[in-house]
Amino acid sequence: MHQDARGNTVTLSNPRALEAYERGLYAFQTYRGDPVAPFDEAIAADEGFAAAYATKALVLCAFFERRFIDAAAATLAAGRAALERVTPRERALAEAARLIIAGELHASTRALDRILVDHPRDIVALQVAHLMDFYRGDALNLRNRVSRVLPAWSSSVPGYAYVLGFHAFGLEECNQYPEAERAGRRAVELSGDDAWAVHAVAHVMEMQGRIAEGLAWYESTREVWDGADNGFAFHNAWHTALYAMDRGNHARALAVFDQRFAKGTEIALQRIDATALLWRLMLEGTDVASRAAPVADDWERALESEAGFYAFNDFHAALAFAAAGRMDALARTRVILAKAATGSDDKARMAREVGLPACEGAIAYVERRYAETAAKMLAVRDGASAFGGSHAQRDLLTLTLIDAARRAGDVSLARHYINERLVHKPASAWGHRLAAALTPAPTPLQLSVQ
Repeated sequence: MHQDARGNTVTLSNPRALEAYERGLYAFQTYRGDPVAPFDEAIAADEGFAAAYATKALVLCAFFERRFIDAAAATLAAGRAALERVTPRERALAEAARLIIAGELHASTRALDRILVDHPRDIVALQVAHLMDFYRGDALNLRNRVSRVLPAWSSSVPGYAYVLGFHAFGLEECNQYPEAERAGRRAVELSGDDAWAVHAVAHVMEMQGRIAEGLAWYESTREVWDGADNGFAFHNAWHTALYAMDRGNHARALAVFDQRFAKGTEIALQRIDATALLWRLMLEGTDVASRAAPVADDWERALESEAGFYAFNDFHAALAFAAAGRMDALARTRVILAKAATGSDDKARMAREVGLPACEGAIAYVERRYAETAAKMLAVRDGASAFGGSHAQRDLLTLTLIDAARRAGDVSLARHYINERLVHKPASAWGHRLAAALTPAPTPLQLSVQ
């Protein structure tokens, strides 16, 4: 019998395949390099390496786009023979991947958690479940799932620092900011390369309005999160742009966009950040039309193949089309979302409860029906965790609500939600700027229609 670096039994005949397998896990944990190719190497070295098939499928699922889900299904099909003669843990990993592929997101995380009951050091099950908790907007289990296994880990176990990084983000999303910051800083200290933990600490500072500290934190950890081989650098850079926007430094935020997104957005996660940044800038009165057009192009190229898969992505596609004045593409997105909402799986519920009404709010906004936009955003913002994302990402709904209410002349509604911001983040300049903007009469938003 062979074991991985954390003591989990794996089914294989060539122990040399384990080296490639562990490299794949390391790439997945650190967001450095290609996290899929090493699993292909492991399979090439040992076609009976069941865990390599199951893990590759789960890593592909973690990108959460239809094309990667299809690739995950193909991986399980290729490994069918190997996966018939395996340990219960390896079989359960493959079953969890099948549930994600089928759109049964809640069942998949329950399956992964069942693995962790008996194998608390299964970092594959833990990290994929953690990411699925993020996609499902399950803040409680972003924290508690890690809490349940944390006693089985220590600094002597490979990967412990990354587990602390997971816990830091879960603690932050549960508003336990001091604990999250301590865990995140410790994870970075232990690993020296945990971009996820850097991001968790940045979230803490974002939610507390500690802008100067956040910028200093990102500068002091740049070697950890930045670099050409770091697949998470774009998202950490996005956070620096939010810090710049808080200070009213829109030129700096645009510079971040130009550096990180102007050359194209290959994956949906990048398109989400590019769109969300431009939409925030647009709400602040910045002309973003020229930059929104290529992002809308990237969304439109993926529209037929990806729309309807995940409502959080579809909502951001709608924002990009609205910002770029792509009314036809915006209408098509709504139709696809409406069809997706009629399904019975967990992703259909996301579309039905949040994605579709939020998309309709974007359409109302671009058509200057601001009171309707405010009503749509008001209806979904408190339950928006149902379609995933973080507190910082979903803040876009509230910012749109505030601006739409202001433009509709509903000053009381706008002030109501600005007050929430001022109480939670009194040190943040953004809330004070929004409050000051309530005094002058708003001017109509100019959007170019293509």
